[in-house]
This record gives sequence, structure tokens and C-alpha cells, in this order.
Amino acid sequence: MDKITVEPVKNRNDLDGVVNLLADEELVQTVGLMLPRQKENRILAIKIFIQKNHIMVVKLNEKVIGMIVLSNWYGDEGKRLLHHYELGYLLQRNQWNKGIMTFALRKVISSLPSKIIIHAECKKSNFRSQRVLIKCGFTYEHDDLWQYIVE
Repeated sequence: MDKITVEPVKNRNDLDGVVNLLADEELVQTVGLMLPRQKENRILAIKIFIQKNHIMVVKLNEKVIGMIVLSNWYGDEGKRLLHHYELGYLLQRNQWNKGIMTFALRKVISSLPSKIIIHAECKKSNFRSQRVLIKCGFTYEHDDLWQYIVE
């Protein structure tokens, strides 16, 4: 039986898993990440990204296949808004359409304290991601923005 887990990045294996996940250029471009192409610079950029954000790895049988990111959210004036976070997530393409990200995101949301507001930007053409957001209880706000308020 396959085992899906969601946990913070905690060791070198998790870091290596994230680096391998982000080696898929098409996946990286799909989610809009901009990473250096040179391997050493890419690894350094990923390490800094992990230090500055709340990163959860999604594992299938102990192998990293995805990640969920909660980053600080900034208002129109450029000030950080307390209790507001921006959501990002990605999953290996060969794991799409299996319900894994919906399961993982629900697990992360259920672990958050109440009154947290999560914002997600999702392109209108990204139907898979929209389906995940809908299944997890997000509501469409406007343009490409979705929102979820943790009760």
C-alpha cells in the first residue's frame, strides 16, 4: 500500500528531493518559479527559499514527489499582513490526477491555527490546480486570486 506523508523539510534527503523535483524545467515553468540554471546556484537558491518560507514536502513511500509552500503575504502598500499567507504547490507530473495534492493540502490546512487567511494565485487555464483549490474549500476572489480562511 502506498503511503503519502506531508512534513517539513528536515534533512539532506528532503533537500535533495526538492532539488530533484525542481530539476523538471517544465514543471518549474508551469508554476512560475524562476530558478538559476547552473546546478550550484540552483541548489543555493532552493536552500535560501526553504529558509525564508514554510515548506512542506509531499512524499510517496518516503520519496519526495511534491511540495507545499506558505509564504508571507504583502498588502498593496508592500507591508506584510499578519496571519495572511500565499500558497504555492507543485507535484511531479507523473503523480497528477491521483488526488495526492488535494490530500496533502487538506492535511496542511487542518494543521494551521484558526484565523489564518491563505491566498492562492492560479491561472484561469490551470484547471487541475483550480480543482485542487475547490476541493480544499478555497473560494474564487477575482482575476487569478483564490482565498481560504481557516476557521
